[in-house]
Amino acid sequence: MRSLTLALAVLLAAVGPAAAQPAGAPWPDGGQGAAAGGIRWLGPPPPAAPRRVVSLAPSITDTIVALGHAASLVGVTRFDSAPEVAQLPRIGGFLDPSAEAVVALRPDLVVWLTDGSAFAPVKRIAELGIPVLAVPIIGVADVIFASRAIARALGDPASGDRLASRIEEALKRARTRAAALPRKRVLLLVGREPLVVAGPRSYPEELLEAVGGVNVVRGTTAWPVFPIERAAALDPEVVIDAAVREHGTGQAGLDAIPAVRRGAIRRLTTDDALRPGPAMIRTLDELFAAIHPEAAGQ
Repeated sequence: MRSLTLALAVLLAAVGPAAAQPAGAPWPDGGQGAAAGGIRWLGPPPPAAPRRVVSLAPSITDTIVALGHAASLVGVTRFDSAPEVAQLPRIGGFLDPSAEAVVALRPDLVVWLTDGSAFAPVKRIAELGIPVLAVPIIGVADVIFASRAIARALGDPASGDRLASRIEEALKRARTRAAALPRKRVLLLVGREPLVVAGPRSYPEELLEAVGGVNVVRGTTAWPVFPIERAAALDPEVVIDAAVREHGTGQAGLDAIPAVRRGAIRRLTTDDALRPGPAMIRTLDELFAAIHPEAAGQ
């Protein structure tokens, strides 16, 4: 089965990221990230301190858990794997949440990551009288801003400040470590069949730059489906395989890339590099070790 991240990458390659709009507005052609003012409320005003929260994306769930509010969650997507939510009801997928399943859980807050195609069911949820916080998380700055915004929506702004500070400190540490090392040309794989890579202005590209990597993919979309011949011609120094649920499918022609033949392919153990959220803290260390194995212990 292809991973959620591959499905999302293919979707984004086709339509691009989109920010939420007020209920009743048409689905937009594009939008701003959270840090640029793209956060919106849909539906009625939320309570000051919600007690029953539904998350519509694993990275949103990760954020709520990291804020210390796992106990407030009453529903998550079928792709959520955090142990804190293992027993919770599933409300569908990131791209196809069920409005009926969400409403049946009687939430007083729904948090939606807007970079997907779920506007219709989310609009329905808001019209049925449930407050929806629509959070567009596109880049690293959005992760930090959204941590604070979600914490405020939960009635606990202090937890957002603490989480944002932890993320900012991890970024500073990664950049400091990388500054003393040569930058390396990197190709980051999102999916194998078809081959999908992290392109310019994507979230993984920002992480790569923070740890001393240079994305070899230029002049295309953020999540392009990529011919293997083109990947080989770019001749990256390191290939990072983030298609973790496809690791058992073989090389899928990757041996055409010289770095793969040299053994310079690093397989990540989770899809955290593709999930913009607090997992960034550990992902930065994993990416640093993948690009700079000679300095990973420093």
